[in-house]
Amino acid sequence: MATVKVADGMATTNASDLKQPVPDQVAEGELESLVDDGNDPKLVRRIDLWLCPMLALSMALQFIDKGALPAASILGIVTDLHLTGTEYSWANSIFYFGYFAFTYLVPYLFVKYPIGKVLSATFLAWALTVGVHAACKNAAGLMIVRFFLGFTEAAVAPGCSLILGMWYKREEHALRHGYWYMGTSLGIALTGLISFGIAHIKKGLGAWRWLFITLALISLVWAALMFWLLPDTPANARFLSKSQRARAVDRVRVNEMGVKTSNFKWYQFREAMTDLKVWLLVFYLVAVCICNSSITAFSQIVLVGLGFDVYQTNLFNIALGALTAVVAFSSTLLCTRVTNIRGFVCVVLCCISLIGSILVRFGPNLGSKLVGFLLFYAYPCTVAIALSLIASNVAGFTKKTVATAMSFVAYCSGNIIGPFLFFAREKPKYPSGFNATSICFGAAIVLMLAYVFVVHRENRLRERAHTPGDVVLNDASQQEDAAKDLTDGENPRFRYMA
Repeated sequence: MATVKVADGMATTNASDLKQPVPDQVAEGELESLVDDGNDPKLVRRIDLWLCPMLALSMALQFIDKGALPAASILGIVTDLHLTGTEYSWANSIFYFGYFAFTYLVPYLFVKYPIGKVLSATFLAWALTVGVHAACKNAAGLMIVRFFLGFTEAAVAPGCSLILGMWYKREEHALRHGYWYMGTSLGIALTGLISFGIAHIKKGLGAWRWLFITLALISLVWAALMFWLLPDTPANARFLSKSQRARAVDRVRVNEMGVKTSNFKWYQFREAMTDLKVWLLVFYLVAVCICNSSITAFSQIVLVGLGFDVYQTNLFNIALGALTAVVAFSSTLLCTRVTNIRGFVCVVLCCISLIGSILVRFGPNLGSKLVGFLLFYAYPCTVAIALSLIASNVAGFTKKTVATAMSFVAYCSGNIIGPFLFFAREKPKYPSGFNATSICFGAAIVLMLAYVFVVHRENRLRERAHTPGDVVLNDASQQEDAAKDLTDGENPRFRYMA
């Protein structure tokens, strides 16, 4: 039986004497089977098998749908819509203006309405918007549709990140974010595979129009499935029994992250906006996402410029997707097995991508440039790792929601900037573009090193203040902290992960 000290240090009490808050759907008598340390392998495995594939496939479809334009760029859309000058760059970037516009509403929607239903509605809206791409007749129409596609997709990644934070303990976040973000690798491979098949269509509508129609139909089916399959919280998950729901809620109290509440707390909003640690991750994401959007928008054009045909380029993307999946899985697995290594993994992967960017820019022959392309794509999972740091290191539901929204504002900003660093006059080598990505990877390395330093310093200061850090799951004061919805800044027992 766990015994804990009261805050003044003068008395003790048994954890079992304090009633634990449980979801309405769960009877209190079903809690007696809870384990003290919160480990429940069978339950975690069941949650993994239900949630992780669902979120990964959602991420894959989002990546495929928003990345369909670069795939269409070598299937005839540039010629058919008469895109000239910076119009292609604008068509890629304007997606993130829509994304950015809706990001401000995301925290409010997730606080006020069930997360699963919000995501299902946005899945449906984006599927319909993808289909409208096929009807575009000119650059203006494409710009409008791309803006609304960004608008409809803005809730997906923040929602997935919040869902993982609600279901998993802090030490489990990195690997699950990796599983989820491996969907981008799957998206890269599937985009290449689908585009390879559609490129063989020579009659009727243009191949690029069939690409958007096909993707819209797939997304519509997935939107319907998500409405029924994605739970809003552990407390109402239909794939779990009542006792499993109780254990799922109880095991994550050790996070001391606060509980979901419908009250938007303005003091937590202010704390999020003035937290140096949050801003370091925000600027890190800006730097990495500049590289992300630029290579996503122009990689296929660059590969064709190096001598690849349309079919070879799509096949190369399939291999590239498989490679990024391996890197993502191994990196996030390492982050799970080794404590406080997430920041350093990001630094190493960005160093590899920096080398790749330099090789693409200055490589003396085709072989070196292709090696550079492969190395360049080491970075994608660092976005997931950075998001997992926000999920693990930001407590308080409103603060976490705001910090998550800030991270995706950063995501939008970087992705808006990226395509404009690749100038049409420099096609197909784009030297200025790869100079810019090299600088951004260098900045990302510095920012993540600064984040690791600040986190370790904060932990040392808290240890010197003699505030015990890690405690057992059924420690009553810890459960009270979770119920109070304290932020990491308010809770002196909170310890940050690096």
